[in-house]
Amino acid sequence: MALFTTVIVVTVLKVAQDVFIPLALAILCTFLLAPMVESLTRWHIKRLIAVIVSLALGLALIVGLGTLVFNQFADLAKELPSYQRQLRTNLAQFGGALRGGVAETTHAFEELTKEIDRVAPSEPKPRGVGKVQVVEPPATALETIRNVVGPVVRPLGTTLAVIVLVAFMLLRLPDLRDRILRLLGARYLHLTTEALNDAAGRVSRYLLMQIVINGWTGLAVTTGLWVLHVPNAVLWGALTLVLRFIPYVGVWMAAAIPLALSFAVFDDWTRPLMVFGLFAVLELFDWSVLEPWLYGSHTGVSPVALLLAAGFWTWLWGFAGLFLAVPMTVCAAVMGKYIPQMKFLQVLLGDEPVLEPHERLYQRLLSSNRDEADSVLQAALRQSSILEVCDAIIVPAMLRAEEDHDRGTLTDARRQTILEHINEWVDERLELMTPSMSRFASAEIPARAAVLCVPASGRTDEIIAKLFQAAIIERNLSARIIGPDAAEIVKGDHGSRAIVISAVPPEAVTAARAVCKRMRTGNGEVPLFVGLWNATGDLDRARQRLAAAGATQTVVTFAECFALLEAAIAPPILRVPEHRAAPGSVAQA
Repeated sequence: MALFTTVIVVTVLKVAQDVFIPLALAILCTFLLAPMVESLTRWHIKRLIAVIVSLALGLALIVGLGTLVFNQFADLAKELPSYQRQLRTNLAQFGGALRGGVAETTHAFEELTKEIDRVAPSEPKPRGVGKVQVVEPPATALETIRNVVGPVVRPLGTTLAVIVLVAFMLLRLPDLRDRILRLLGARYLHLTTEALNDAAGRVSRYLLMQIVINGWTGLAVTTGLWVLHVPNAVLWGALTLVLRFIPYVGVWMAAAIPLALSFAVFDDWTRPLMVFGLFAVLELFDWSVLEPWLYGSHTGVSPVALLLAAGFWTWLWGFAGLFLAVPMTVCAAVMGKYIPQMKFLQVLLGDEPVLEPHERLYQRLLSSNRDEADSVLQAALRQSSILEVCDAIIVPAMLRAEEDHDRGTLTDARRQTILEHINEWVDERLELMTPSMSRFASAEIPARAAVLCVPASGRTDEIIAKLFQAAIIERNLSARIIGPDAAEIVKGDHGSRAIVISAVPPEAVTAARAVCKRMRTGNGEVPLFVGLWNATGDLDRARQRLAAAGATQTVVTFAECFALLEAAIAPPILRVPEHRAAPGSVAQA
């Protein structure tokens, strides 16, 4: 049904483009002029006068720019014959440079063609077929008028229709908004209002900032080409202002004509290269500096989707679709964001990640792409702490692997590969923390600061225990890992201040209870925390069973466990005497 509806909508847009193109242009102009009208009405100016003033300013700018372009075109047409001689000379020099290699290739191709004709001659053309010539009847007066006036009347009619639509839309904008809200359903009034405001804000911001950037670029192109003595510099600046509305390729379409003109006017290659460099530098500056600074927030459409959308709207509506591609695609992405039935549009067009961070990590690990998996983790660590990354990305990814393995969709070999990738990353992290461990020793932190990390059972519990060890070491607490059967070691280790048992759901409680009983024997005063990492659902029964086995408290996240550890052991441990704290020690940090 969704596919059928999409085909019907596209077909209607294609067939009735003479109706929808003026309507889309009118909506676009309404988005652009609406902020000005609203500002004037807030100054207690009547809405009719505000609309007239806004339309007058917009039409004055368009007419002024059109007049300037027309005059420049007329001047270019007058001077064009004088450029033909230099153009022939440059083309002759360019042809002479290519003639050496091209002549040999052409000669070889001709010889090959002759040999093919000799071996397999083509069939002779039948004789006796006379030449037929179709003679068009002379056009009538009505047809002549239609052929001359038609190409002029149609654009003028479209322009007039757009102006009338914009005027009425601006006058009745509050009423139109209410009717759209009622059409979409009063039940979803809040959601629809957010969608309309979001779409209007994004499109208006995009158009306004695009006009500012394009205006600056056109002015800079005009100045640069005037300095380079390229004829009709104002024309090419105005053309750049207009064509740059076309995403990605518009600026190079505008650069092609002055580049060709500089080749026809000047007798050396330095001027065309300088013209190309001017456009390249300006576009690089706009893309890297102006657009991120002025746009503030993105349009919400990915670059790849924007290119595909530009191709689609060009196929649908021709050249007008190029100018309307970005606003129409932004509106489609906003519809996908707020309308559940059109969620696929946001997934296809949006620039926000469609996978959660832990899903991206798991997908990279499934593909055995260690470098991209490391990139996901490093990008997350630049924005969040190690504890947050463990809770939000690494542990959920490992649990996802365990769930798929339990369902039989993940083989033993692939599961082992995923676990080893994470284990290698944790080992590298621990190796990088060797200087930090040395600082602990130089600050003379007592041995009783140690936190014992105990895996309940299995390779996954062992890796998560090592991950928790790395996380709490980075937070200035010393830790080490012992096996689940090392209860005798713990009894003799009177310096241990806390024990953390790592257990991965869903089969975690039974194994954790057994380890709790072994660890609690002979260690009655040591806090014993059980981590049922990322466990969901009702945990009251699990907490009761673990408490009966000797657990002090049950936690589900690294951050929660670390907070309890700090409350239990950090205050006495971090009270290092000031005269014994060396530079770079924990106390100074």
